[in-house]
Amino acid sequence: MKKVLLFLAVVLIPALSAAQTCERDSNILKTGGLLSPAPWSPDSPFYNLKLACINEPYNQSVTVNVPTSITLNGITVPITNVSIPTTNGIGNYPAGLTYLCDPPNCVFNAGTLGCILLYGTPSVDNPVDTFDMAITATVQTPFGPVPVVFPGNQAAPDDHYYLILRPTGECASSAGEAGSPFSSVRNLPNPFGNQTVIEVQSTQSGVFRFQVFDLLGNRVHSETLNLYEGANQITYDASHLPAGTYLYSIGNASGQSVRRMVKN
Repeated sequence: MKKVLLFLAVVLIPALSAAQTCERDSNILKTGGLLSPAPWSPDSPFYNLKLACINEPYNQSVTVNVPTSITLNGITVPITNVSIPTTNGIGNYPAGLTYLCDPPNCVFNAGTLGCILLYGTPSVDNPVDTFDMAITATVQTPFGPVPVVFPGNQAAPDDHYYLILRPTGECASSAGEAGSPFSSVRNLPNPFGNQTVIEVQSTQSGVFRFQVFDLLGNRVHSETLNLYEGANQITYDASHLPAGTYLYSIGNASGQSVRRMVKN
């Protein structure tokens, strides 16, 4: 019996430690949104999902703020839950990825925060592209089930969940460097035309220095920024620069992060 228990411990403990975990974003309760990260929309044209790269592990948690009612033909009706299939419920994501839900049956009760985790490793069979994902769901109402697709349902037909897939090596680490006051720094799109948006997850508020350098070490831009703890977005206009590869840094006395960006 002891040998059996020891065998189970050896086999199960590593498996449990490697299990994927879906993380809810409770901040969505303040914004009142349906999804977090928020989808791309004409009024907020940001690619909020993490950048994915071929042959590199990926994970992205999506929080679903399940409403308590839905409007059908101009009439508001209560709902019981929203569910998605445990397989094939999300369309058009890179090969090599899959998803799981919390709760595991992918049934999210009304008035709760559901969680969907997209994870895996994109394979080399994928094209480098922008994937327009869609979640197929069923809303349970007193009048029967109602099929919906979100984002991009009747309430927001122009919203999209864009996932950008890039070549191997072009993903910024989601973990901050030692001594860095940031948990994540990236710019999207990358490569870009004249403008790119630098997304910074800061662990502190305060004054920071933002600088851009060419590959010869010449500084081509410098400015002082006020960043806040949490999510920040910086629009950088590089229309005055020739096409090429540049390095940008953001930092203060606590440390800095350096990333690469490419202008087409």
